[in-house]
Amino acid sequence: MNYIMDQEFKDYFGENLKQVFLYLVDACNLSCVQCLYKLDIGFQASKKEIDFEDAVKLISDFREMGAKKLTLMGGEPTLYKSLLELIKKSKELGYEYVRIDTNGQFDSKLLEKTEFKMLDEVTFSMDGPTAQINDPIRGKGSFEKCVANIKRAKELGYNIDITSCISKEMIKRDENGNLYLDRMIRFAEELGIEKINFHNLFKTGVPRDYFTGNIDISVDDWFEVKEEIEQKIENNEYKIPVRIPSSFTTKEKFLRNPEYYGFCVCKTRSSILVHPNGILRICPLLIGTPYRYCKIL
Repeated sequence: MNYIMDQEFKDYFGENLKQVFLYLVDACNLSCVQCLYKLDIGFQASKKEIDFEDAVKLISDFREMGAKKLTLMGGEPTLYKSLLELIKKSKELGYEYVRIDTNGQFDSKLLEKTEFKMLDEVTFSMDGPTAQINDPIRGKGSFEKCVANIKRAKELGYNIDITSCISKEMIKRDENGNLYLDRMIRFAEELGIEKINFHNLFKTGVPRDYFTGNIDISVDDWFEVKEEIEQKIENNEYKIPVRIPSSFTTKEKFLRNPEYYGFCVCKTRSSILVHPNGILRICPLLIGTPYRYCKIL
């Protein structure tokens, strides 16, 4: 082990640790309305980038503890100067599945790098099936750039996913009565995406609410469209796997499948989140708050 870990930390995970979410940088080349990592988060102001040597030591230790999956995140992880070296090193350490979460605004030449091709998955963030929906949230021109890189990645044979936030615009309907949420799934299919993962934007009375801007939806809004999309998934109307949030459901559905709806990473103890300033979290809901599990000293 490279780091001295207290026994309570080791005992918590035991042999359960499966994956590491490594936040390489807080910096980003976009300023999305709902972003939890904006530079004005005061309690993350001490350090904005993880040192390469520290990153290697950390993923080495977590690999020794049993982790097999590594997700590289940010901010925008493609801004990390040692990204390619870290991808290569993670594979040398024996990580079986290494993926990256990106906003897709990088130079397309990155996709041609040997080390980048070692990634098992590239997940692109988009918040709408059109520039008219996506760009007011993520920034002018971001839709076009992201789509171009998705298409190029597809040409090069990458395993590609999309992650998307469900904003007010996404639960509206177009001129034909179709939900833009549904159109987002169809758009992902057309691009040849392997799967799509949605996140809800709710305000629940915690500090992170500030970072959802004014594009959040209400629980009632969500229930109006949730059943429609779930029914289409059950009827196999989509060509790709679609993961919609299980944040809220009916009591009847919960009791039908309590293991699924009661899932919690704090219970499974299967993952850890590492931030550039040394903060370690287990629950992703603590992102955008000053709260943490522990801190590297």
